[in-house]
Amino acid sequence: MKNMKKAITVFLLAGMLLQSGCAGTESSSETETTAAAAVSNSAAPVNYDYVHGDDGYYNLADELTYLKMPLQTSGTCWLHAARASIETAYEKSTGKEIKLTIDELLEDIYGSEKQDGIFIKEGIARDAIGGYQGFVTERLSRDCKYGVTLDSSMLIDPSDREAVKNAVKTRGGVAVSICEKNVNNGTFGKYVTLNYDQPEEYDHYVTIIGWDDHFPKEYFKLPAAEDGAWITYNSNVASGTYYYISYCSPIDHMVSHTVSDEYSEVLSYDAGNEIDAYITTGDSARAANVFHKKGKLAAVGTFNDFDSQDIKIEIMSADFKDLLYSQDASLDWHGYQTVKLTTPVDVEDFAVVITYSKGAPVEGESIDTAAACYKTSIEKGQSFVFVDGKWKDMSDSDIKTAVRAEKGKPVFFNEKGAWRNFLSDSDMEALLKADFAPGNCCIKALFL
Repeated sequence: MKNMKKAITVFLLAGMLLQSGCAGTESSSETETTAAAAVSNSAAPVNYDYVHGDDGYYNLADELTYLKMPLQTSGTCWLHAARASIETAYEKSTGKEIKLTIDELLEDIYGSEKQDGIFIKEGIARDAIGGYQGFVTERLSRDCKYGVTLDSSMLIDPSDREAVKNAVKTRGGVAVSICEKNVNNGTFGKYVTLNYDQPEEYDHYVTIIGWDDHFPKEYFKLPAAEDGAWITYNSNVASGTYYYISYCSPIDHMVSHTVSDEYSEVLSYDAGNEIDAYITTGDSARAANVFHKKGKLAAVGTFNDFDSQDIKIEIMSADFKDLLYSQDASLDWHGYQTVKLTTPVDVEDFAVVITYSKGAPVEGESIDTAAACYKTSIEKGQSFVFVDGKWKDMSDSDIKTAVRAEKGKPVFFNEKGAWRNFLSDSDMEALLKADFAPGNCCIKALFL
């Protein structure tokens, strides 16, 4: 849908809405159908006189060449949403196309050929169970695959409309979870719409690619309280068709992913920061990962479990005796991000030391549920924290007494999340409990 110059006559779209929810359809995940295929030729023509203006309107599709909106297969909406975020962000930053396949992403995230991370239990179809954006962050930030590495995943407050708009316009598509359970999907002319009051469950992911502040509130099946809608790509709706979600609809877990093709290798130990776990040693925390790799260190990756915090990056020898490089930085938002070094550093056996003004992100304990397990592991000599004037190994059995371990508000598991039906009350208690043994520090080294 490019900018329309005048009112147009269109047909009601019969059969436009496909099966809702993450269970998806039997269509191929890569099938490219057109909106025209969903138009009923037998429907009587109806006039619709709404034409968006330039004011309060933006759509990534107006400026991108490679944006595609394929249909999903089974429970892969979360991956389609992530892929759209990544692909639009990559084109915005480079002008080039990147092609990610859903099958490859599933294998990367849920495959068994890894040491730690998320593992699906035997007998459960990994393409049907669904997932979270944090799983994408954890895996794609650890490797250089498809010629790129994920270099940021920004968590955005869904109530901050301007922050969402800014992310879409400056970074690319934003993946977001919505409620399509007992849906109020509707059609108004060529517009496919959704509005709901209180979500029963956040059971589906879409990608916000634009907005229309003046989209009429009467166009929704459940009339909205105000004009305005997010323009989204929904992998459950016919390809090429935009999905208009009212500003009044509560939405959750907004994530903006970006990738970079500047790096050749990533070194890390952690299995992610899905439960917003961090440690402090007083008012701040100084943590480090020791790596053994010869090359040119170009950037450092880490998580931030707060709205923002200041950090100091130091590149030191592996024995912490020699300082090779130092740089101050600010982590300006919640989520994973990388900090480029002003001057790349030649390294071999080295430590990446970060002093966090509020808390150092760490992986949590392994968690086992009926559907999947989150597995973490740690070995001696990998991660350290500076306590009482000396470096202490995070694998030490008494680490819980040496640091204060805390959790923020868990992002990926909540009472209305897509996995709640797979989690027992004891699973939820384990995820939410404040007391836990911290694992590896969430610090990554990125090489040219």
